[in-house]
Amino acid sequence: MPTQTRHASTCACGAVLLETSGPPIDAVACHCGDCQAAGRRIQALPGALPVFDTFGGTPFLVFRKDRMRPVRGNECLQALKLTPASPTTRYVATCCNALMYVGFDDARHWVSMHRDRFLGEVPAVRMRACIGNVPAQELPADLPCRRGYPWSFAGKLVLAGLAGWLEGRAA
Repeated sequence: MPTQTRHASTCACGAVLLETSGPPIDAVACHCGDCQAAGRRIQALPGALPVFDTFGGTPFLVFRKDRMRPVRGNECLQALKLTPASPTTRYVATCCNALMYVGFDDARHWVSMHRDRFLGEVPAVRMRACIGNVPAQELPADLPCRRGYPWSFAGKLVLAGLAGWLEGRAA
């Protein structure tokens, strides 16, 4: 049986530890308005870790929700919503004000975990998404830049959901 890939994600002080199994679905830096607004709000908290990368995006590793689990510090995670109607919830480690991940209130099967919280070797960001509000001259040409999320990304999410459904049926 092949060895399962595991990654550990922790806040700055180490009180919160999340573990993932399997490879991420993708690695993306998001520049959407919600990520920008939430990032500014989180970075304004006392002692908060940076949310944005060098180019103003929020770097995420996207995992199937069933492949992420809290190991310790779940009681330190606080839900942050931009508005009561927002479909996304950001989870911040209140011990040191570190953004840990973004979840969805609907039945979506994935979570977007802040890339900079992972320990060890971490997959590189593969694209910048939702760059509609970013002046083109501010982004380097080292990665694909998309105004939204491309069909290839959506396809990866669909395939990951299907794989999770099949695994659940086989269990």
